[in-house]
Amino acid sequence: MALSPDEILNHEFTKKGSKAYVATEVDAFLDQVNSDYEALIAERDALKVQLEQSQSQVEALEAKREQVNQSIFVAQEAADRLKKDADVEVKKQLTHAQEAATKIISDSRVKAEAEAERLAQENAELTNEQNQLRTEVESFKNSFLQLLTAQRTLLENDELAEAVHRLPIGQVTANRIGKVAEAAPVEVSSQSEQESDEQETAEAQGPVVVFPESEDQADNH
Repeated sequence: MALSPDEILNHEFTKKGSKAYVATEVDAFLDQVNSDYEALIAERDALKVQLEQSQSQVEALEAKREQVNQSIFVAQEAADRLKKDADVEVKKQLTHAQEAATKIISDSRVKAEAEAERLAQENAELTNEQNQLRTEVESFKNSFLQLLTAQRTLLENDELAEAVHRLPIGQVTANRIGKVAEAAPVEVSSQSEQESDEQETAEAQGPVVVFPESEDQADNH
């Protein structure tokens, strides 16, 4: 068992013969040992208190560290979960955007192809119509030129007047002439004089062209 300072101070040594030690020196030494021993004990007690305080601080820090580690672990789990959810949502949105873009491109391509086909068909129809009109215009032009040529030939050969004189008198015209004759009777001369007067009148008025009346007009009269 360790000696206490009091035990060191009160300890008595056995003295024998002439070899006895000097009491004052022994006492002084014992006092020094006692003082040093007390100092060591006080230092030990102080270190023990500091150790206990440090141990408490360490335990508190260990508890805080455990809490921090737990918080870090929870935060890491939350971050991983959020990252996973965000990745899933991003992939979902990206897939949806790609599908929408693909659909838009496909619809646009189909509409463009349909519009191009429609325009090509309209262009072909317009081209055919233009060619047909050009053909009709050319045909009308040729027919009109032929008609003008024939009329010019008739005028140059004086065949038109002869053709007009050979035209038959229509029924409507004959009826009108009859009504005029009834309304204003004139003296009947000889047949030769009447023909001579008609000829002179015709020559004075020029040739008269009488066109055949339509069936509807003839029925109305």
